[in-house]
Amino acid sequence: MAVAMALFWVSLVLSVIGSNAGGEFSVLHSPESLKFSGSGKTMESLLKEIFSAALGLSVEENSEWKGMYVMDPFNTPEAVVEVYIDGVSSLGETAGLKSKTYPLIVNEYEPDTFQGVKHRIKQRFTNGGNKIANVKLYDSNELNTEEFKNAFGDVKPPKVPKLNLIHLKYTVDEDYHFMNELATLRAIIKKIESGAIVPDNIIDFYNFRFRSLHALSDYHGPSSLQAKEAKKLLAEAIEDLSQAFVAAYDGSVLVTAVTTDVAHTRRPIRSVDTPGADGKPVAQDFEWQSKDLKANNDTDDGYNADYPAIFNIILWFVVVMAFSLIAIVYALADMDPGRDSIIYRMTSTRMKKDN
Repeated sequence: MAVAMALFWVSLVLSVIGSNAGGEFSVLHSPESLKFSGSGKTMESLLKEIFSAALGLSVEENSEWKGMYVMDPFNTPEAVVEVYIDGVSSLGETAGLKSKTYPLIVNEYEPDTFQGVKHRIKQRFTNGGNKIANVKLYDSNELNTEEFKNAFGDVKPPKVPKLNLIHLKYTVDEDYHFMNELATLRAIIKKIESGAIVPDNIIDFYNFRFRSLHALSDYHGPSSLQAKEAKKLLAEAIEDLSQAFVAAYDGSVLVTAVTTDVAHTRRPIRSVDTPGADGKPVAQDFEWQSKDLKANNDTDDGYNADYPAIFNIILWFVVVMAFSLIAIVYALADMDPGRDSIIYRMTSTRMKKDN
């Protein structure tokens, strides 16, 4: 009985530890050399293996996921595009994004996907020439990096256009920043459509990170009309991005989108130097405090960046040990000294001999 109770509590704790945030992995376009089927779950830690296999690179981890099949290993796509949407588990059917979607278990920090694929491309193509870009759409300085210019050329930071919005408002910081980030994505789409990308039979990898939808969704509510309108606008932009890449690579490209609802504890730092549509200062660069804190590996409360991981390790270790101790004490209390323990019998016999 005691052993069964201990196993129950340990399994319960482990199940809590193993629970992960959810999301979606969506395939917007894939060439004929790849086939996506089924609807089984996949893990974020396997995305770099999926992208590597799609590009014909070697993989390091085997997977039982049967969602992708390489139909023609001699005609793999020339490029892979990943749009990472932070803070929402799904764009939803109302967004109208046409894609093949798979449930995603978020068990890894997203940038590991980009770094993993980038490292394998560099190992394969030692002479370089690959277009590899990790575009943080929320950071206007990304447009000036050598990595970005090598992939897309010169793109000037765009002005937020005045669209016929129904529920979103330019005077709301969260809405304004979303429109600013969306305008940056639109500027890149126009650059691609103008012929900035020319296929060269060398594999490329593009990662776009869209972050402002998280703040907007938190501010208005995930089911609000503002959030639904924002998701629809973003879905339309992603669809246009997919079409631009398909045209640029003549269909030889894998275009995907990843959404996750990983909980964040970041607070936005707003710059009030840029006037908004009404002339009032609003956020131009919506930077997250955690980015600056990550540079010195500390948090704003004085904790180390590894604090969450260390805290969880210690917490669940203490919980498991506590329940194990309870189970052991329960077993000892229910023990029959005369029958269950050889220690009692030997001690009792030796006491009689001494007498």
